[in-house]
Amino acid sequence: MIKNYLKIFLLISVFVLGNALAGCGKKDTGNTSGDNKQETPNVTDQQKQQDKQPGGENKTSNELGISEGLPKDYPPDIPQPKNSKNMGYLNTSEGTVVTFESDDKPKDVYDAFSADIEKNGYKKDESGALMSEQGGLALWKKDSKECSVMIAFDKDKNKTSVVVTYK
Repeated sequence: MIKNYLKIFLLISVFVLGNALAGCGKKDTGNTSGDNKQETPNVTDQQKQQDKQPGGENKTSNELGISEGLPKDYPPDIPQPKNSKNMGYLNTSEGTVVTFESDDKPKDVYDAFSADIEKNGYKKDESGALMSEQGGLALWKKDSKECSVMIAFDKDKNKTSVVVTYK
């Protein structure tokens, strides 16, 4: 089980690094000349608009294969972390990995997520639960379904990263 969490941790690292690299090299195309000319959106922005699908899912993905939005099959009995922003998802052999970012502290995110998922009939697997003020991980099971959450605090950005994996 720890081996699976290490894989997920590596995915988080790749995701965070991918987001950091995705911002590199972008030019500010803001109009600073003072005139009010309308700028034409670049092809990338137009492509993103064309790629949007109904249901909140977006077909576009970055060079790491991380797609924008929530997956279409996000289970209704698995809560989205409260006060969080969805950062994207990735389908893996370990399940679907969905990332979120929150301004809340890791313990607050964990407590709310834990309460909500247990209301929906999931039972926590106590053997793998590790949680501290800086983050941690936990696993819940319901029938043949599994959901894990990994939470980490980035003190440089003062943000909490949340990774929900389900299968």
